[in-house]
Amino acid sequence: MVVVQTKAGGGGTSLVPVSDRVVAFLPYLLPLISGLRYSRYFFAAFPAAIIMLQPLLPIVKIVATLPLGNLIPFFAAYLGVARNQNLSRFCRFNGMQAILLDIVLIFPGLLESLFSREILGITIPYFLSKWMYNVIWVGLVVAFALCAVGCATGRYVNLPVVSEAAEAQMR
Repeated sequence: MVVVQTKAGGGGTSLVPVSDRVVAFLPYLLPLISGLRYSRYFFAAFPAAIIMLQPLLPIVKIVATLPLGNLIPFFAAYLGVARNQNLSRFCRFNGMQAILLDIVLIFPGLLESLFSREILGITIPYFLSKWMYNVIWVGLVVAFALCAVGCATGRYVNLPVVSEAAEAQMR
């Protein structure tokens, strides 16, 4: 078994097996797939960047054809990883952080719905909507990349606010 030595939260050292690093990474696909709706303006401006999503296409197609969409993978990540006491703390923390990152993505959609003609009678100007979508997408991709590298190296990645909430759920 291949392991990576890392600094644990308390300053000690711990070993993270490769299998745990893979399990810890998989839930991060959930917010990435959920956040695809915010990528349209980014990929319109940078069409060559779509190549980075090619490996995810089969997963995206499966999730899109599921009757409950992201709900099944969400509960699979929550119950199968984040709340599974048989897994290491590293897996559970990363699973919870990924789930909370996915939940954070609900808020821009709520804001967008609030500022619709049907509810407030106000629409978000196109340039502001485009800017907001790009900020959300790029922020999500950066968070995903940081967490993916953290999982691959067996290190905890602390995302502002999200990590604190994940830590609180671990208690």
